[in-house]
Amino acid sequence: MKPPLGKIVQNIAREYFASSTCHGMAYIVHPKLSVVERVCWSLVVLLSLCTCISAIVIGHQKWIEKPMIVSFSAKPIPVWKLPFPAITICPQSRIDVEKFNITEVYLRARANKTLSQDEWRKMRALSHVCSSVMRSKTDYYGSNGTAGGHKEANTSTPNSERVVEQLVRMSQSLDKLFQTCMWSFNFRPCEALWTRKVTENGVCYSFNMLSSEELYTADQAFREREVNPDVRKGGLHSLHASRLRSSGWTMENGYTLKEDLLAYPRRTASGGFKGGAIVLLKMHQQNREYICSGALQGYKVTLHPPDEFPRLSEYHIRIPPMQAVSLIVKPRLLTTQRNLHRFPYSKRQCYFSDERTLRFFRVYNEQNCEFECLTNFTLASCGCVTFAMPRDNTTRVCEAHEKRCYKRAVIRLMELDELSVDAGEELCDCLPACTTIKYDVELSNDWLNLDAMLDAMIGGQNEMKGMEPMLLYVYFKDNKFLYIERVEYMNFNGELANFGGILALLSGMSLTSIAEILYYIVVRPFALWLKVQYRRAVRPVTPPEVQHTGDNSLHFVRPWIP
Repeated sequence: MKPPLGKIVQNIAREYFASSTCHGMAYIVHPKLSVVERVCWSLVVLLSLCTCISAIVIGHQKWIEKPMIVSFSAKPIPVWKLPFPAITICPQSRIDVEKFNITEVYLRARANKTLSQDEWRKMRALSHVCSSVMRSKTDYYGSNGTAGGHKEANTSTPNSERVVEQLVRMSQSLDKLFQTCMWSFNFRPCEALWTRKVTENGVCYSFNMLSSEELYTADQAFREREVNPDVRKGGLHSLHASRLRSSGWTMENGYTLKEDLLAYPRRTASGGFKGGAIVLLKMHQQNREYICSGALQGYKVTLHPPDEFPRLSEYHIRIPPMQAVSLIVKPRLLTTQRNLHRFPYSKRQCYFSDERTLRFFRVYNEQNCEFECLTNFTLASCGCVTFAMPRDNTTRVCEAHEKRCYKRAVIRLMELDELSVDAGEELCDCLPACTTIKYDVELSNDWLNLDAMLDAMIGGQNEMKGMEPMLLYVYFKDNKFLYIERVEYMNFNGELANFGGILALLSGMSLTSIAEILYYIVVRPFALWLKVQYRRAVRPVTPPEVQHTGDNSLHFVRPWIP
């Protein structure tokens, strides 16, 4: 007679409970326990298993959602493994008074007097970098295109105002701004250390920054010719800072083993001012003007990684003239383990160098990405870009009367970006690079009493009268620094250990116990079914026939085989 299916399942379950390695299950089917005791043990086992499963699911979900953590490194990193920060200095007085007297021209424009065509173009170019108070009564950079009776045709050719060219021509040259330059406590020619750059603040000078050829894409080559038109490839000009090229360094991979301490971007062997950059800047009082510069005089200084475009309009340090200023730098390095590359960038919240490319920049980082996003938004909103934004040769540079448009574009982009974050989709999607360096700065300054020093030393010199120097020190605070690293929150072995630990703690089970469950669910019923099928297939063996003889002895008669 075939037993019912329910009876078979009941017997298999009873057999499992009796022999299971899970704590408490044997008491559920123990024959000497009462029904109440069995029910209590059933509730205990059920509660334990539910807690165990919940803890495992929560831990696994946390591993999926946040596959990494940020922790401090076990060992400090020496400063010679890090690039020295790039330094960008922008003089507040953007104009050489010998080249263009903006105060005199501005007053004539305010009085509605006639301006020459050259003065007209220079005033319009300066309106891009000067404060908003520099406007005539007739709004000389307005859409009407008039100033003091002078009219100029509104051309539509790209860069018709030639803003960069005009700013470079009117700016103070490097030899008029830089008096003495030192690197690693060695005197160097200033033109070999500092190169001219055009930023949103106008004409500036940068130290230890990647060249335009390495920072921008190939179609941006004309920008270097605009900014440094007097630098040639051959002769002594090949030592110019703008001609320096990186020797293999990248932010993600660092310096190669073949590079020494003379590699570019520059790095220092030790902390302290003897291993840093020192520059003595000079500015004459006759170059002070308050029409374009406003009430604040001196310099704007910012520290940034060598592969990052400086944006002094966003953040900078103001340094007044006649001061000695020390910028004591503490780098903040954030790296990412390579094995996190298998996770999507949305989870690790950063991009590796091969995951995101930019249109105008060869190097991806958050700053370059945001600046390019602003460039694209400005071009879409105004049909032009500002003189400092990256562009190709066919893109039109915004003219003076379009200043309001690109300033509104900046504000509008900030508003849209905030709304897109609330909606869960970022407009620019500019995540940080997986390897980044930020430079925290401690500021120390004191007044320079130049007149008293000259009187004490040499009785004063006439050629130094009216000079307003500024002495800048930039150096690392320590020789070694702890850095921060993105590491995997839990690998497969850790997940397995977490899974097994929860099982053992709450139910006394192991992975073998799971195999035991699968055995009783799949293998054991299948084995019993095969046993039944085998018994049905095999016929019972017929016992041999017995033949009785007269002497009462037995003789076995074997079955006949054909």
